[in-house]
Amino acid sequence: MKVITFDVDPVSLISLRQALPDWQIEMITGATTHTVARDWNPGSANLLVIGCGQRLADTLGLCRGLRSQQGHAHVPILVLMPRPEPGCVRAVLAAGATSCRGLPVHPKELVSLLARAQRGNAPGRHTLALDQAQRADEWRDAGGEA
Repeated sequence: MKVITFDVDPVSLISLRQALPDWQIEMITGATTHTVARDWNPGSANLLVIGCGQRLADTLGLCRGLRSQQGHAHVPILVLMPRPEPGCVRAVLAAGATSCRGLPVHPKELVSLLARAQRGNAPGRHTLALDQAQRADEWRDAGGEA
C-alpha cells in the first residue's frame, strides 16, 4: 500500500507513519499544479495527502489536478489545514478532496478516515462539513402516511 504526500508538515508525517506502519510513504515538497500535469504518473497510490499552505488556491489546484488524473478518480484525497474554516473546507471538498482535517491530525483519526473512504459512500452519514457530502438515499423518504 502506498500514500503520496504533498507538502505535509513533519508532525503529520509522523502521524501517518504511526497510522499506516506497513505503508510506503512517498513525499513530494513544493507541489504545484504543474507537479501533477496530466503526464505525471504517481503509480498505484492508495491515499493522497495534501498539506494546505499559505495559498488556498494552490491547494485547490492540486486537488483538481489529482482528481482529474486517470486512475485517481476514486483514490481518497485528504487535505490537512492549520485552521479548517467552513468556507475553505467547502472549497477544498468542491475541488475534489475526500476529506479535510485540522492540524494536528491524530493517527487514529487517519485510520478512521481511510476506513470510511475504503467503505465508500454511506448515505445518511453526517459529515460535519469535513468530508464530502453523501449521496441521497433513494430508498429513504420524508415519512408521512403510506
